[in-house]
Amino acid sequence: MKIRRRIFGAAFLITAFLLVTILFLGSVMNLERKDYIEEKMSILSDLNEIQTYSMLSDVYGNRLACLAFKKKLTEWDKTLWDLGLKLERYRAATEEFQKDPFYLDQKKRFNENQVLYMAFLTKAKKDCEFDVSIVSFFYKNSEECVKCDAQSFVLTDLKRELNDEVSIFSFDVDLEITNIGLLQQYYEITEFPCVVVNEQPFCGMQDKSFIIRKMCESNNNSACERYAIN
Repeated sequence: MKIRRRIFGAAFLITAFLLVTILFLGSVMNLERKDYIEEKMSILSDLNEIQTYSMLSDVYGNRLACLAFKKKLTEWDKTLWDLGLKLERYRAATEEFQKDPFYLDQKKRFNENQVLYMAFLTKAKKDCEFDVSIVSFFYKNSEECVKCDAQSFVLTDLKRELNDEVSIFSFDVDLEITNIGLLQQYYEITEFPCVVVNEQPFCGMQDKSFIIRKMCESNNNSACERYAIN
């Protein structure tokens, strides 16, 4: 009887220890996620520099502003893309994390900064004749949009293949951000997923070859030759 009580007691202690360990690790992982995202979000304050570059354009002309734009836009593009992937990985990793107020706040800030960056990149593309394709992706939650995740995978593969030749922006319509709503109205987006390739909207699921063909209509990139698109 004493031995049985000892066994039960030991089992209870082991179970309690494992439970506490799991809860602690879960808490640490969430803190690490938050610390990482918070650190990366601070980098996005660099977007304020875009306003300075815009002023340089007004005062000194496009040549000086374009030199500044070209140097910084590559850095910002990689930062935004990497952070966007990180946020989506955390969203997919745990249902609780995507309901976290911190996560939602950071994702809203991320989407708002994407709108700002995309607007200035579009301006720089026109004023400075940058040879880069701009793709924006409008999506909703997977319950309402069963193909949105699949479209995201296609765009991730496209970005991996073309790297700096394309800038891809992902906009979560469910966040109900005013500027994203305005873009949605401007492009007359009523179906999801929806991609906008160099100012042309194409709603419904689009494969990589279709998107590349549309990109090649206005921009020449390395994929055009590989896919024999002129």
